[in-house]
Amino acid sequence: MNRVMKVSIVIPLRVDSKERLDNLNFVLFLLLEQTSVEIDILEADVKQHFHSLRGYGRVRYRFVEDSDPIFHRTRYLNQLLFAARHPVVGVWDTDVIISPVQLQAAVEQIRLGSVMCFPYDGRFIFLDKEQSLAVRQDSSVLQKLDSSSSMRPSVGGAFLVNREKYLAAGGENERFYGWGPEDAERVKRMEILELPVSRVEGPLFHLHHPRGVNSGVDCGERDKQNLQALIDTCRMTREELLKKTGFSG
Repeated sequence: MNRVMKVSIVIPLRVDSKERLDNLNFVLFLLLEQTSVEIDILEADVKQHFHSLRGYGRVRYRFVEDSDPIFHRTRYLNQLLFAARHPVVGVWDTDVIISPVQLQAAVEQIRLGSVMCFPYDGRFIFLDKEQSLAVRQDSSVLQKLDSSSSMRPSVGGAFLVNREKYLAAGGENERFYGWGPEDAERVKRMEILELPVSRVEGPLFHLHHPRGVNSGVDCGERDKQNLQALIDTCRMTREELLKKTGFSG
């Protein structure tokens, strides 16, 4: 069994469906069973929905009362990143599965100098409702699923960072409010700053959940503002970004 040492996995949480909670519990089970990572969860909502802490000895949990129907994920991710206890931090969605071998390889890439590493090669495999149920009942089902194809190489779902350097480079861009193209903005910012980004071989599997207000576009003013945040980063020069973030290498 591959063991991953001195790594924090951070998960911002808004429980908007039973499937979301089922997925989170399953993802936690796999991470704790297959690795030795420590996990930090921050749930922000009008009331607490996540209670399954019994037996999760390596999980730290914090609840923040938040009545905003839009989940400001980037803001809470920054709080998690600042509070993480280890120099290598993985940022995880509640519904994604990565093999422990891929996680270990990604950690090694960070230790070798990458500021950001995706623990998969771009194949983002969406599982339907029936597949997700089967996987939660028996994780070995994943080995039988077709992972040979995907859409364009993904930069979402999960990534690891050198915590100190990523925060120095701006951390999460809190201009992204709710669901938006923040995944693309992170990578573009690293590219402009000429910071190394890497990948490892293997797919990412995404468990099914219903799509609500925090899981898709709304075609309104919020989407326009989020898109503008991406465009503004793309237009910046390295010198402008260095001045904005204060990054010094």
